[in-house]
Amino acid sequence: MKKSHCLLLVLWICVCSPVWGTGYYATARLRAMASLLSLPGIDTLSTGTHTHFAYKSRPLVVRVNVWGEVEHIGLRLFTEEMKTGASLPVYDFLERYLLERDLLKGTDEEIRLGFDNIVCETGSFADALRLDSTQTFNIAYQPFSGYRASWSEKGKELLALAFEADYQLLSGCNLIELENNYLRDMQKFRSDAYSSFKYESVSFPKTGMFYIKKGASFLIESIRNDLYFQKDEEQGWKLVNSPRKPYQSIANLFLTKETSENYGLSITLDMYGYKEAKDTIWLNDWLDMCEWEECTPYFGMKAKTDSTYTGTLFMVNEACGFIHMLSVVVPIDTMEKQEGLIVGRLFVYIPTRSLRRELLFNITDYKAIENEN
Repeated sequence: MKKSHCLLLVLWICVCSPVWGTGYYATARLRAMASLLSLPGIDTLSTGTHTHFAYKSRPLVVRVNVWGEVEHIGLRLFTEEMKTGASLPVYDFLERYLLERDLLKGTDEEIRLGFDNIVCETGSFADALRLDSTQTFNIAYQPFSGYRASWSEKGKELLALAFEADYQLLSGCNLIELENNYLRDMQKFRSDAYSSFKYESVSFPKTGMFYIKKGASFLIESIRNDLYFQKDEEQGWKLVNSPRKPYQSIANLFLTKETSENYGLSITLDMYGYKEAKDTIWLNDWLDMCEWEECTPYFGMKAKTDSTYTGTLFMVNEACGFIHMLSVVVPIDTMEKQEGLIVGRLFVYIPTRSLRRELLFNITDYKAIENEN
């Protein structure tokens, strides 16, 4: 089944699936904040960053995403140059949370904010209204633990906050809202173009026919993001993509987007309260969505049966403290045809701070891919 034929299946399933509205705000918390702020013209903003709003004479920043949703409202504490890459949710959190602390002062909702695990080590939350992008800002991160953010001026620390790398805290959403938002975004996310693995980043050996570009491991040595190459006499070094080396080919399939263009992904999203939701999208679209979230992929191969290969793909966002875990079943015939439908069960936004190996998987199940014959 070529990609054009597989597309008919994907479109049919999408048409028959429930339609999820996107709303004008990316989260319920942003909607509530906008209502309290009563910002004029917020419903007419175009895609991009807007800085003409103010709160108590302090500049605000509002950002609208490509789907027309307000995805950020906060005090303008950072320049756009600072707010890039994997740390973007952290900068957004500080701007939003410090605005929210003042906005909700004296209300019942302020009590809720008091339960957030945030320690004000220097100054007070009210000092945030004296800050802008001209102070010296420093942020220190302890991997899989938390942050310390501080602002100083003329060598004097004005405000310092310590908080966990907890995505529910950073996003302002509980797990139920995160799961619902993820399903909504997955159904509407489509990449404009598939990016390819950049060969220039690999120093291939001058001799031999097989090469492993070593990556890193996650939790155990057999869950890795190594890439596997084989030398073709005519085309040179290429990613392994052959039914004769299925383990290595499947790892490459999930860890890059080079060989996954003709594969669909039938996902069952495992949700809070023993609920689940199903969707079918292109595998490349889902991989692009994870890359868009600044996740790093790791793959572990588990087993082969008469008709399938099974494994687990971990999408890790260390900076935001979460993991997406996709258990996959790859039919053997899809590897032979190099196209078809892969089945996966997905758990999203697993907190890294509470990760327990024994709760997620039996570590003895995973095999060392590089030892495949």
